[in-house]
Amino acid sequence: MQVTEGPKSGAGDTDEAVYNLIRRAIFSGLLRPGLKLQEPAIARLLNVSRERVRKALQRLTHEKWLDAVPNRGTFIPVPTVEELHAIYDARKILELGVTRQVATRSRMLAVDRLAAHVAREQEAARRDDRSLAFRLSAEFHFLLVELTGNAYLVDMHRGLMQRSSLHFSLFAPAALHECTSHNCAGPHEHARIMQAIVDGNAARAEKLMIRHLDELETLLALRRQKFDFLEIDEAFARLMQQDRERDAQLLAGA
Repeated sequence: MQVTEGPKSGAGDTDEAVYNLIRRAIFSGLLRPGLKLQEPAIARLLNVSRERVRKALQRLTHEKWLDAVPNRGTFIPVPTVEELHAIYDARKILELGVTRQVATRSRMLAVDRLAAHVAREQEAARRDDRSLAFRLSAEFHFLLVELTGNAYLVDMHRGLMQRSSLHFSLFAPAALHECTSHNCAGPHEHARIMQAIVDGNAARAEKLMIRHLDELETLLALRRQKFDFLEIDEAFARLMQQDRERDAQLLAGA
């Protein structure tokens, strides 16, 4: 269960591995909101220096995945419902316009990238890889905005999505296919949005996107109580076991 600092791996590779593992643990929804992340304990678990862990935590804090409290430490955030509604208000303003524009210009843009991405999402959901599926779900929305080629929109959207994705990882149902009385709001809806865009049907794409965002906001605002949170060593162990199983599947299929 270690990210080993050895002669075959460069410092940059190790730094990235530490950062990615902690980020995946956050995305997995396995760590309870408010949990303090302690540098010495994480460094021992991963067999790396405290400096590497500190760099990863600082980067994640800058990206709004973690909250740093002066003189207290670094914590898994406890985001509020009020913040959720504010984020989704802003996302709707931006993403509805983007969806309409991309669908209108679908013949001129590389919308086939959306289809390939949706296929990856479906495969992650089939394997019930919650961490990967949730990351790909956020990246679908990133990709949609990137297709506009507008760097200003991309920057604005990235800031919104980083905190929005945190709400999703903490408060979305553990089962990706789970529904509520407010209908399903999972990543599977991306396939219908993608198809409307590929078809150049801007009105349908926009309608599907607003419904998708509305249902996500309603689902996440429920703040369902979870009881399956893990300590960070258990979360790391689970994620690394998933990696080993995925590597074994790849080797078996080679």
